[in-house]
Amino acid sequence: MRAGALNPDAAGVMLPRGQPDGAVTDQTDPFFGLSPDFVHAEAATAALGRRQILLVPGAEVAVLTLDLPPKLRGQAREQVARRQLRDRLGPGADRIEMRPFPEGDGAAWTRVLVAARAHVDGWRAQAGQGGRAVLPDYLALPTAPGVWTVTRGPSGLAVRLGPWDGFGGSDEVALALFERALRDVSPLPSAVLALGPGLSRLTALATARGIPVETSPAAIAARGLPAPALLAHGEEALDLRRDPQVARSRLARRVLVWRWPMVLGLLAAGLWAASQILLYQRLEAETARLTAETTALVRESFVPTGPILDVRIQVSRALAERRAATETGPEAAAPLALLNRAAIVLAARGARPESLRYTEDGVLVVAAEVADFAEAEALAQALRDDGLQVEPVDTSARDGVAGVRTELRLRAGEGPR
Repeated sequence: MRAGALNPDAAGVMLPRGQPDGAVTDQTDPFFGLSPDFVHAEAATAALGRRQILLVPGAEVAVLTLDLPPKLRGQAREQVARRQLRDRLGPGADRIEMRPFPEGDGAAWTRVLVAARAHVDGWRAQAGQGGRAVLPDYLALPTAPGVWTVTRGPSGLAVRLGPWDGFGGSDEVALALFERALRDVSPLPSAVLALGPGLSRLTALATARGIPVETSPAAIAARGLPAPALLAHGEEALDLRRDPQVARSRLARRVLVWRWPMVLGLLAAGLWAASQILLYQRLEAETARLTAETTALVRESFVPTGPILDVRIQVSRALAERRAATETGPEAAAPLALLNRAAIVLAARGARPESLRYTEDGVLVVAAEVADFAEAEALAQALRDDGLQVEPVDTSARDGVAGVRTELRLRAGEGPR
């Protein structure tokens, strides 16, 4: 039966058309008046047909409200809920099955369905593999936000307190729970839908609170309220045959298939990380060795005392100090003095210098152009007369060019100036 597909027949009670296959239903059961697909557990004589829903006594499946943190989600929320259930029920909680009863987006649920595991196992066996679901009878009642629904079934009264709550039980228990709900709930329901006979005591409690009581969904809708509908609020997802623990175990088994590849992957990642750590340690050791050698060399050659803080800066500073000391000493002036003496003689003899070069061994190499070979000899003699040591290197005439080129090596001497 499609959720909410109703046929207004039989004194306002909604009856779907057609006859189901599978288990034979007791047509005196008021739930059969809601849908022939509903089969009460106490009246089922065979396994369920493909479209049938097994209804179990609501007194055996309680809705409990827990105090759960609003931001807790998923399996962690279920674990906290089970812990609170154990605290509330004591040692007997181990024999209880719990499943979330979500509302709205379902993530921040606070209500749970609880039932004895032995009862749930029996209902699973009774329903067999067929059928659409196994539900507590009060979840099979049509409802809408702000509308409560009551009826009498084979196992006693069934009460639906809107889409997200309900209970079942004997007259005395159901009346007490109904009265407490009227006292505690806020706001009160906008209407009560009473389906079938034998409900006068319940309806009297509602009337005493000023809540209108109607006997058909059409009358509820005529008041401008949402029309109550069957199985329109995700009830089939609460199928008692589905064990949330089994579903999680199945998921865990699927995950375990990948455990060895994951372990091998993690092991390979660990080995790679270890090799990188060893390489890093070797690099650190080599860096420390080179640093120690460099520090020792700097200490020996450049910074004999004091701390070594920045090798590059301190070595550069030491070299600069040594260079400055050399350039300002008497040795720095020697090349200039030699050049000055040679330049005076060259100018006096009318020689034209072509190149001047000072060597590391203190020799000034002069290449100059003079008028002829005799002038080259005269220039060398003039330099000797000025007190310089002169060593002729080469004197030669050049094709097509007037004059002679002479190259001399000059040293400072002790002669007259």
